[in-house]
Amino acid sequence: MSAAATPAAAVTTPAIRLKDVAAAGGVSVQTVSLALRNHTSIPPGTRARIQKLAAKLGYRPDPNISQLMERVRGKKPSAIGTVLAYLTAHRERLAWKREPTQRDYHDGAFRRATELGYQLEEFWLRAPDMTEERLSRILRNRGIEGAIIAPLQNPGHLFQKFQWKHFSVVELGYSLLSPVLHRCCNQQFQSMTLLLRRLREAGYQRMGLAMAPGQDERVNHHWRAAYLTSQSLMGLATDSAAPTPDSAAVPMFFGNDATWTRPAFATWLRTHEPDVIVTVGTDIQRWLTELGLRTPTDVALANVDLNETMPGITGINQNALQVGAASVDLLLSQMRTGERGLPGIPRTLMVDGDFVQGTTTRPAPAKRTRARTRTAT
Repeated sequence: MSAAATPAAAVTTPAIRLKDVAAAGGVSVQTVSLALRNHTSIPPGTRARIQKLAAKLGYRPDPNISQLMERVRGKKPSAIGTVLAYLTAHRERLAWKREPTQRDYHDGAFRRATELGYQLEEFWLRAPDMTEERLSRILRNRGIEGAIIAPLQNPGHLFQKFQWKHFSVVELGYSLLSPVLHRCCNQQFQSMTLLLRRLREAGYQRMGLAMAPGQDERVNHHWRAAYLTSQSLMGLATDSAAPTPDSAAVPMFFGNDATWTRPAFATWLRTHEPDVIVTVGTDIQRWLTELGLRTPTDVALANVDLNETMPGITGINQNALQVGAASVDLLLSQMRTGERGLPGIPRTLMVDGDFVQGTTTRPAPAKRTRARTRTAT
């Protein structure tokens, strides 16, 4: 082989290490490590200077070492920084535990935190003498840098005076109307779409949506949007107040606090005669029983948010345990990269729901498969 054909030796540039950045900046390796993770223990000016210096030198973290350190931290958690706050704001401290979905959110988050070497500790915003500013100070004094905000009792604006700049935060669901945070939730549009598709496959045509006041608002109206989209794609009227006389569309029964009653429901049911009712919660199930109606013989029933209090009901398992676990993963991703404060571009992590066939609707007919015939040779 001629000299001209000999491959040139690859020129490699030694990787820039943390100690190189530390030496150039006149600080310790630990200071560089914390500054690059945006840790609040390092003054903002020092953080900015070190981050700018690291970028100038071409420092890049080694992903293998980062993964190793995460495993080490998970097995040997330190006393500081391993507690994650779970913030609740119901009027009664433990009222959220009476709601199965919220209980599953917490349990899923608790299990995931424990798996990763963290502790999940509840803090109640409405405790005596508690304010948002005081809660912020308590968390900072405890060395807590990450918090998960549990769903509120009613959708609203809260935590307006919370000191966001010191914390990584994730919200569960959509009930906190402002400020807007990173959040984890079930993919409610997908859940409703899946449920309606399975009901159509079972032969149901006149689907009526019935929900208590505030239920759809809690999911940012994704259930309603999916229902109306489904009706539109089926070629049905979408105006809940006045469907066309020859249409199979059924007006939605939402009501308000005054009209969400059994008599009003009975009138809606008698007037519009849906063949299946899609709902959330247990009110409709109870009212059907009190009215002496059987499911699915008299009218079918499906629930888009199943929980342990609804054995045998057809509907959607929102996988709330997995939603809770995902909130911990999303929170830790912020903490590891030093992301604090209100997000410039909020991210939403959604978990798909699963269809559950119960006894309150008839199942879809089994799909026939064509038998293959083999030609004799």
